[in-house]
Amino acid sequence: MRFVFYLIVLGVFSSCALKKQSIVLNSQLHHSHCGGAPPTEETIKGYDTPNNMDVIIAGNKDSMVLKIAGTRKVKLKKGVYHWYQGDKAKETSDLLESLEKELDTNNLIEGADCINEWKLNKDGAFTVSEKSDTIYLTLEYKCYTGTLPCVKYTGPKYQ
Repeated sequence: MRFVFYLIVLGVFSSCALKKQSIVLNSQLHHSHCGGAPPTEETIKGYDTPNNMDVIIAGNKDSMVLKIAGTRKVKLKKGVYHWYQGDKAKETSDLLESLEKELDTNNLIEGADCINEWKLNKDGAFTVSEKSDTIYLTLEYKCYTGTLPCVKYTGPKYQ
């Protein structure tokens, strides 16, 4: 009888461990002060704006590739996850070609080695637990280059 009880308890615990948690993913850009009017205390902190992006979420228990249009509900198993911009799955040559088409002479592309290193770095990490409900996936929006990887702005700067 005890054996059956332990089997039931083990079954309940294992089913709870495999259960997925519903969470909301918010994709956003963090903008810092880029010149113009003198910064106030508030603008020095920067601000966040919703962002549409493709992301790769990788964890030991769950992984997925998805498009987030500002906010998206998903179900993930409890655990630790890393996330990456979807562009990191593209071929380096395709990324370089895209940057060359998109940029003007005020920008310098740092090359394939930089792109390859950028692709290896995670953009963030988060943990899903029974208390998780909203996860913010925030990319830093750099002055003059935005979220473009391996680009140096060489043009005029606004003070």
